Amino acid sequence: MSLESFGEEQIYNFERIGSFGRFYSGESFPIEYIMTTFSSAELFELTFARDIRPDKIDFELLMQRDIDEERVRLEMEPYLNPRSEKLTLAEIRSRSVFFPPLLAAIVPTKGKAMEAYYTDEKCESTENKEHIIREWAGLFKLTYFPSSNPHAYRLQLTGEDEQTVGVQCEPVKLEIRLTKSNQYSAKLVIIDGQHRLFTLKQVYEKHPQLVENIGVPVCILFAPNATVQKNREYAPYRVPTVPEVFRHLFVDVNNTAKQVGGHFNILLSDDTIGSIVCRKFCDHILNHHGSEGLAVIEWNTKTKSESTKITRAYSITSIGIIDLALDNSIGNRKLLLKYILKLDDVKTQLYPNGDEEEMAIDYPIVKWNKFSLSQKNILEAQIKKYLIPCIELIFFNTHEFNLAFEILCNELNNIKKLADSDQQDALDARQVINQILDYMPIGEGKSFESARLVFRNFESKVKKAKDEQVSPMLQYALFQRAIFEAWAQILDIARCCIPDPREVTKGFVKLLNLALADRGQFFVFDQLYMQHTVFNGTQILVRQETRKILTQLLIAHLANPFNAKQVCSEIGIKGQNAKKLIKKLQEKGEMAAGGNKYRPHEFAKKSRCLSEDTKKMGH
Repeated sequence: MSLESFGEEQIYNFERIGSFGRFYSGESFPIEYIMTTFSSAELFELTFARDIRPDKIDFELLMQRDIDEERVRLEMEPYLNPRSEKLTLAEIRSRSVFFPPLLAAIVPTKGKAMEAYYTDEKCESTENKEHIIREWAGLFKLTYFPSSNPHAYRLQLTGEDEQTVGVQCEPVKLEIRLTKSNQYSAKLVIIDGQHRLFTLKQVYEKHPQLVENIGVPVCILFAPNATVQKNREYAPYRVPTVPEVFRHLFVDVNNTAKQVGGHFNILLSDDTIGSIVCRKFCDHILNHHGSEGLAVIEWNTKTKSESTKITRAYSITSIGIIDLALDNSIGNRKLLLKYILKLDDVKTQLYPNGDEEEMAIDYPIVKWNKFSLSQKNILEAQIKKYLIPCIELIFFNTHEFNLAFEILCNELNNIKKLADSDQQDALDARQVINQILDYMPIGEGKSFESARLVFRNFESKVKKAKDEQVSPMLQYALFQRAIFEAWAQILDIARCCIPDPREVTKGFVKLLNLALADRGQFFVFDQLYMQHTVFNGTQILVRQETRKILTQLLIAHLANPFNAKQVCSEIGIKGQNAKKLIKKLQEKGEMAAGGNKYRPHEFAKKSRCLSEDTKKMGH
């Protein structure tokens, strides 16, 4: 009996015949695959990662890389459509074209949202023993021919005590339930080759005769052990979810690809605490400050070179800046990491065997870039409880950052009023709102010129308001990284007497407000001590030394006893402990003020004078 004729009508509406394989290394989580081909028309059954987007962004389920449509139009489409390059018929006939296989992952979904696990696997032999069927009910199933070859691939049958059966690796039939509705089903999500897929779809729609008879190689991947049942069996260890498995693969295969979106490699990675922090921070801001709050955090910049900068007039920071700043300021400070995440409070959960062992596989000593999947959930809870509120305080409670956010909200409200009006620009205003809040870029071409004009006017008004009201230092990534370094140093001083890092961060926000008083006049480029140390003329000196000097400038404000007392008052510490902390902070400030090797006297004098002025103003 052939594979095609086997079985009754099922809920599975898409099938492929191909070659089966399994890939893993040692004890790694196995990936299985079917190597097959798709016709050009069938390519529309494949889904781009960006198209799996629930109504509300979930950064834990994010699996996306931007498609560079201009690159497709200018480079890749002409490759498949040589007539557009004006080649002669002889030249066309003498050239060959080929795209490597697309990688598509079987992902469980409900509507546009990804589900965590597959349904439980069931492996059985048919009654006539002619086929072996593996099924993840409601999602997909595989049908194999049995094999008596001693070297055949072996499967364990469900319900049979350790009984295994050999199967042929080809041909194998894969059946998948693909639906466009909100029902529980599967999607074939491209994790490598989305530019190739986009190109093929574009060429097929524009010039179907060029590619209508081709067979596109596609490798369909799935993680057979990413099921609810396996997760229960492996307890207390945790089985990675389907999104986690393919998010890791997505990052692996795209890290070396052309023009990878740097922000997405941060958001999609699980290799460092910084990446987890950035995802949780974006989730938290969206949930607590709405789409407007998330709009001022750059998290979807396309190019790697711009991922550690602030590129939009209305942004206040970037996850690339936050990730790098945290890595520089906390990543190598082991005791500070333990303090800021309160790791001693969850020590028994992180190390259930009782000992912190460097070489332990399942429960290693937690480091910034080293922890196991079993420890990840515990770390996520600590990050959400302690570290995320601290970063939120810095960017949404510091006066200057908060003022910048209010400017964005005010100008955006004007755009919303225009969108709700009967004016001619109402439709354009809606497109601007979609770009700012829903990350749906305004289209190219003449028909969108008026919308782009409305957007440019919006950005111009935001920039003008910020130039007039907000310290210009906020726009510099080096200054923001200096903020995080200064914060880390203050945490390091206070951790011995203040158990909660969130309380210390409240005091640090007070320090920032003191340092950035009067639109940050202390930091303006024409201050004598800022020239040739931080600025050369009006241009900031982009180097690590600049970050160190800016850190000293911030901490130097603690040299004034009034400022040190204000910070301690905000922290909420009293009595002898307060006096000790004030003394430590003041000593730290004096060391920073006197330790500027470029212009120590001018630097220290300005610090003291400005602090006295701040005191008189009643700040």
